[in-house]
Amino acid sequence: MLLEGVKTIDSFNPAGRRVLLRVDVNSPINRNTLGIENTAKVEAATVTLKELLSKGATVVMLAHQGRPGDYDFTSLAAHCEVMKKSIGSDIGFVEDTCGDRALAAIRNMKKGSALLLENVRNLAYEQKKGTATEHANTELVRNLSPLFDYFVNDAFAAVHRAHCSMVGFTATLPSSAGRLMENELRHLSPLIDNPSRPTSYVFGGKKFGDFLPTLKSVAGSSHVDHILLTGFLAVSFLMAKGIKVDAATASTIGNEADEAFFQEAAALMNGSTKIVLPADMGFEVGGRRDDMPVVKWPAEGKALDIGSNTIESYAKTISGSHTVFISGPAGVYERKEYETGTRRIFEAATRGGIYSVIGGGHTAAAAQKFGFDGKVSYMSTGGGALEALISGKKLAVLDSLRESGVKFAARFT
Repeated sequence: MLLEGVKTIDSFNPAGRRVLLRVDVNSPINRNTLGIENTAKVEAATVTLKELLSKGATVVMLAHQGRPGDYDFTSLAAHCEVMKKSIGSDIGFVEDTCGDRALAAIRNMKKGSALLLENVRNLAYEQKKGTATEHANTELVRNLSPLFDYFVNDAFAAVHRAHCSMVGFTATLPSSAGRLMENELRHLSPLIDNPSRPTSYVFGGKKFGDFLPTLKSVAGSSHVDHILLTGFLAVSFLMAKGIKVDAATASTIGNEADEAFFQEAAALMNGSTKIVLPADMGFEVGGRRDDMPVVKWPAEGKALDIGSNTIESYAKTISGSHTVFISGPAGVYERKEYETGTRRIFEAATRGGIYSVIGGGHTAAAAQKFGFDGKVSYMSTGGGALEALISGKKLAVLDSLRESGVKFAARFT
């Protein structure tokens, strides 16, 4: 079980305690206005905050937005305003993370109040990988730890990152998972730990250049029976197999896949019978959809969906599965004539008796468009964290929470 050994906020009494809460509010930022384009993640981050406040805790939050040097690396002031509206009460904000202003603001907090500190990635050492003990020697952990009774990590989307604010406090404070973290781990366990078989994984979407290590791990898992490829990922594997595609598509694929990628993809297909590629595609030819075998790839046609025969084959495999994971749309689902593959995969995955999990923002958006968001068993917010989990990677954040639970066992019920 993913949650085994991880304490939750049920493991201590928050009343009258000072709690340091690590949340994930990293959101899409408008490149022109630098405003938050979608506030869903910020609003979701208030779930644990509201519970802690309702139980009498005083809560200070750490969070990040973007990376230094990127356009979306911004202050968290606007995020704080969104959080205020979400919980319906005031939240303080200070443009400092662990310096004198932050420390003064924390010391002056009224009992039962909440405060958000400035973007933790302003700290040069925040994104450096390290152990809990190594990070415990940073200014962030040394300055803040003495002011708190407990540390709660609710930033599941960053659970694969051994960053300072993610693991450092587990060495100095009794630490637990927040409700969002707990919810993700609880719902992903049936997919990761010992899934009901047969299992089918469906991978698609536009981005695939750095996906081979994940695909290798999934292909090597004894828990996975079928790997169905769609989107540009499928096209890149078809090219590795020797299928000739149109020049425009070849150029697009070439932006992410070099010769080493194709060689590795070919080796992976030769070594695994689990990986299934489309037999036909839905091409746009002369302004209309035309489904053709991939071996007859038209010189001027754009492949915008998997083909009708592939759709039926994939749907049959998925319908016969007990556990299904979907990451990435099958095609350009935003256009009605090319939505069929994506929609039919969701239909097959949401039949009775199937435990279905979807991951990734575009996949969630597609599920919502077609009305399947309430029908899948679980929609994960994980992104890279989910990739790490399905790859079977060891997650330092979870290990550090387990170690903290043992180290500070006397502080938990």
